[in-house]
Amino acid sequence: VSIMAYRLKSVRYQNSPRKILLQNENGPCPLLACANALLLRGVISLPASCVRSGVASIDDVVNLLGERALKRAADQREAAASATEWKVAGK
Repeated sequence: VSIMAYRLKSVRYQNSPRKILLQNENGPCPLLACANALLLRGVISLPASCVRSGVASIDDVVNLLGERALKRAADQREAAASATEWKVAGK
């Protein structure tokens, strides 16, 4: 069984050290593009075990992105509920 994994690379982005994921095959990879954009912005962080080993599995990447999507959706629902409460209270 072959496990897809991505090597990590240390980079500096806006004077901050960051880790990005490297492709292991040619061609565009939207999953890595999304993950790297969020990693560079500091929105998500790789687990310490990935940083120590210098490798992130496809499961690590998908879980990170899934957790971020769920958190963002929850934050948006909470913000919408607060806005509704604010209007109902007449403020």
